[in-house]
Amino acid sequence: MFELRSACTLVLFAGAVALLPPTADGVREFGSWCLRPARLPFAWQALTTATEDGDSREVFARGQQIMQLVPSWADGHAAFVYRYVQTQDESMHPGEAAAAAEERLYLGLSLLEAARPHAGRREKSLLHFAAYLPDLACDNFPGLRERMRDRGTRSASEIADDYFAELARLFPTAATREQHTWYAPTLAASLLAMGDESGALKVIERAIHRATEIRDRELATEWRSHLVEVARKLRGDETVDLSKVFEDPRFEPLWPYIR
Repeated sequence: MFELRSACTLVLFAGAVALLPPTADGVREFGSWCLRPARLPFAWQALTTATEDGDSREVFARGQQIMQLVPSWADGHAAFVYRYVQTQDESMHPGEAAAAAEERLYLGLSLLEAARPHAGRREKSLLHFAAYLPDLACDNFPGLRERMRDRGTRSASEIADDYFAELARLFPTAATREQHTWYAPTLAASLLAMGDESGALKVIERAIHRATEIRDRELATEWRSHLVEVARKLRGDETVDLSKVFEDPRFEPLWPYIR
């Protein structure tokens, strides 16, 4: 089946070349597209093998090869960056592994940024992926979240917040604004982990204000009520009843800091 698809592709492109006046750029582009169907499966298999072997340099090199074949393939960029950032090297000391993971995370984010101009309508999905990638990396590599905190760099949640803000700017829809609102407990928990109580309170207060953007009114009322209770606790009110907050899994990142 793969050989048949490749043959059909060649026939179609050959017909296009026959109908259009040839140019040097056109011939080069034609050759490039003809090679892609044949080369891409092998390049992807090589990326998979490198990931399984835990060789981050090889993963990076193989991923770059794929992206050169299909620079506008946004989902491919996301998959490559995820595999690269999440590559495990079992031979490393935990401290070294966290440092290497941080380096891969920032490089992965820069690769996603470089892919955005070519993504077209898929830019939104790239930004969503970039928003969640730091937390995925921190969950996968023990010590990474603490390393980012101790070095004074932006936390995973702060990086995510920046991407959600960019999403809201470029795609100002109700759904985008809601997604930003739902992220408030995670961002606030990250700030509390760094000892920034006033920053965490500001995040919660902003989420309270933005709860009106949630389209489901019953859900908005419940969400806002829980946020208000958390805000009272962060202001030092020890009488507030947080039982409903502890029953809501959306607030789980905050639980250790408000007990």
